[in-house]
Amino acid sequence: MDRTEENRQDYKELQHRVKREVSKAKQKAYDELYTRLDTREGEKDLYRLARQRDRDGKDVQQVRVIKDRDGRVLTSEESVQRRWKEYFEELMNEENEREKRVEGVNSVEQEVDKIRKDEVRKALKRMKSGKAVGPDNIPVEVWKCLGEAAVEFLTSLFNKVLE
Repeated sequence: MDRTEENRQDYKELQHRVKREVSKAKQKAYDELYTRLDTREGEKDLYRLARQRDRDGKDVQQVRVIKDRDGRVLTSEESVQRRWKEYFEELMNEENEREKRVEGVNSVEQEVDKIRKDEVRKALKRMKSGKAVGPDNIPVEVWKCLGEAAVEFLTSLFNKVLE
């Protein structure tokens, strides 16, 4: 709290000494660890730790509890798996709102402007590099690297899709 020059020097000196002591303690701990790893027991410990870390990283070996449709808690592995199966079957076979057609709706016939090269160029410039590829498996970097050829190709493709 007292920020005099003398106190600052003392603080720096103590801080330096503490860092040195911590470094010595760390080195001693590592030396002991390496010495122990060279023994038979240390080797067993190493394999035990590796197996434990491997197990901890796997979610599937632990039975998680979930609730069924009625809100009852399921604890057995079989019932949990059965519930997950039901859930995903419902999820994957559910009718998508976007795909449902509404009868009696009048569609609007309107001319849509063609997509311009400068729009495609601007969109390519805004796209971030290093992202995951889409369904076409072509990274953004490829489109950017191709330059004007990519702009022309994509503009043509988008306009055909639009037609």
